[in-house]
Amino acid sequence: MEVRPEALAAFQRAGREAHANPAALHRAGRRAQGVLEDARDRVAAVLRCSASEIIFCSSATEANNISILGAARAMERVHGKSPHLVSSKAEHPSVLGPLRHLQQMGCRLSLVPLENGARVPVEKLLQAAEGGEGVNLFALQWANNETGTVQDWDALASAVLDSSFLHCDAVQGIGKLPFADSIFSSHALVVSGHKIGAPKGVAALRLSPLAMLDPVSFGGGHQRGFRPGTESPDLATSFATALELAVAEQAAFARETLSAKTALLEILKNEFPQLVCQQPEEGNSLPNTCSLSFPNMDGRKLLPALDAEGLAVSSGSACSAGAPKPSSVLLACGVSAELARATVRISFGCGQGEVIGKKVGAVVVAVLDRIYKVGNL
Repeated sequence: MEVRPEALAAFQRAGREAHANPAALHRAGRRAQGVLEDARDRVAAVLRCSASEIIFCSSATEANNISILGAARAMERVHGKSPHLVSSKAEHPSVLGPLRHLQQMGCRLSLVPLENGARVPVEKLLQAAEGGEGVNLFALQWANNETGTVQDWDALASAVLDSSFLHCDAVQGIGKLPFADSIFSSHALVVSGHKIGAPKGVAALRLSPLAMLDPVSFGGGHQRGFRPGTESPDLATSFATALELAVAEQAAFARETLSAKTALLEILKNEFPQLVCQQPEEGNSLPNTCSLSFPNMDGRKLLPALDAEGLAVSSGSACSAGAPKPSSVLLACGVSAELARATVRISFGCGQGEVIGKKVGAVVVAVLDRIYKVGNL
């Protein structure tokens, strides 16, 4: 989404007034430190924790790596054996990447199969964890970035928290879903700045006091040693501003974008009865995201054609969309490679309601009609 004007203004103001290194002892450094800690306090208030539990990072990818790799190191040190890693095939590459790295280093990794729409069945997670003898590291997302599926965190958290480390990738849910108390019972929770209207280059990792974590990078002693390096008051205060607004406006965002998505789906279902919706029923998915499969359609033609009409859509995770492969998430859900290649993800943003949904629907229909007519079938 675009950078929020308020977040941009906060970034620019801090850049003028708090440009010094916040670790410096001179007056300008102390001023920068004050701006930084004010931002940390504000983020902590939204995420229901103390300021000491907030670690500012450069991205959700970095935050996921700090948490997962650091937890695995600490669990091996404390328990004398590598943890059993339990996750799903629906996770973002920034979660699966460190998990697969740990697998190469000797950890056992269990990726549970998915139900329709990329839902992770809790009972299968527990079955997979039985071999871990209580030394389990669970790493799961709150909502899927491709299908929009919202996971059952109430059931998940109550089932696994007793003797395990629970990592929550909350990037897709913050600002789109009402807070679920259960996500705050996780040992680690990750929020990305650019998903909520802050500039790119900032994220937050919320670490519970109960979280066992060892550092995975070294240098200075910044942020309890978990994320060494000079901190940016500019990005931190911009992130805090965007987070406050995203949470305050969540209900309006959900109402508007769901209206847009509903209007779009109504048009497309009427025009293309063969349409396959990859997201679950309403109430179990993000309000703004839809994953749509058009049988016998070549996605390599569809995406650039929609782009030429001014629609920015994708065929999978934006972090790996450059790869000419069908979505690994859809393949894990049992979708054929052919249908996965004919799938696009359309997400709506702030202020985009029913009128925008209808306009997008009309453009998609026109593009599909044109492609089908030139012999794509």
